[in-house]
Amino acid sequence: MPTSWKHSREAPLWRRLKPAQAGRVLGQCYGDSAGAEALLRAYLAERDRNKEAARFWLAVHARLAETAAAAGPLLSPSG
Repeated sequence: MPTSWKHSREAPLWRRLKPAQAGRVLGQCYGDSAGAEALLRAYLAERDRNKEAARFWLAVHARLAETAAAAGPLLSPSG
């Protein structure tokens, strides 16, 4: 694994943000894939046995899902 990737995974940047802030940042960076990115980060945190970080990223995903639900359906019922 490249050193830069290892350092980015281990960086505790998530400790400085609230889930809503992290969701906005992910949304700006990843667009429609922000939820998938949050779940990936939660999965990796769990694999690293960092329960606190995993819970944080799951909270970010929940915020993103709430925001998407509030925005309404992406397609009209007529398709």
